[in-house]
Amino acid sequence: MRIAVLARLADVGEAPVREAMGLMAALGGEAQSLILAPAAVAAVAALGEVRLGVHPGLEDPDPEMTYGAALRLIGDSRPDLLLLPEGQLFEMIGARLAGHFGMSAVRDVDEVRAEGGEILLRKGAYGGKANVRLRARAGVVAGLRAGAFPAADVGPQTPVVEEISSLPEGGQERRTVRDTSGDDLGRAKVIVSGGRGLGSREGYEGLRPLAGLLGASLGASRAAVDEGWASPSQQVGITGRKVAPELYLAIGISGASQHLSGMSGSRLVIAVNRDEHAPIFEAADIGVVADWYQIWPHLQKALEG
Repeated sequence: MRIAVLARLADVGEAPVREAMGLMAALGGEAQSLILAPAAVAAVAALGEVRLGVHPGLEDPDPEMTYGAALRLIGDSRPDLLLLPEGQLFEMIGARLAGHFGMSAVRDVDEVRAEGGEILLRKGAYGGKANVRLRARAGVVAGLRAGAFPAADVGPQTPVVEEISSLPEGGQERRTVRDTSGDDLGRAKVIVSGGRGLGSREGYEGLRPLAGLLGASLGASRAAVDEGWASPSQQVGITGRKVAPELYLAIGISGASQHLSGMSGSRLVIAVNRDEHAPIFEAADIGVVADWYQIWPHLQKALEG
């Protein structure tokens, strides 16, 4: 079985990259890890045996250039299993790669097994209330959900650097409009998320000092996004981002099933809510039934030392 992991430099810090490498080792067979990046040898040295595809155009993720670079690194020999971190890279080129190689494309995968020459996958459905099991006989491109597999423990090595030239350009007219407010949620170690219980946009914005003190990324529930307090890129949930931080702090979030599904990979969950019956407490390791606005001044004072 030929297995390949494809990621971008921006994904290197995300859990799915190391997890995908751990999965490769568990499944066995011929395996390789491929990183699309500008010249950044030191940044990927800790990921073990890696081929680093270098091209200046890969700094900004243009789909055409990224797809062309991916094909160069993968080569003519189709992998049986191509693993991508779930998120932007899979959305840009996962389906195109599957079409090029005549493979299936499956995203949000949390289990992969090899059995009798076939690849068996599992993914969540209906907001995490059910699991779907799939069988792939002709190869599969899988988007790996954060926190799904044990991370590989690899030692530092010198990556093989491959200069990629003459990549296809993007469209004749290219406009880039980026909302970067939620860019780092997928690889954040700490996330502070706010919900409708904060009461207003000002209340949600009041979480920024806490996020700054914790070195955290700022997330939101769907309710907060629907209210216009947060960007859709900040939404955590089955219809937003699926995250797996070391610490997830949920403030004023009731805990609808779609939100719980998106944060289920979190190592430690702390919830603050006035409603002692809020569903979020069922998923929390530490639950605080209180008014956030009464807690925050004391917490701020303690964090600022």
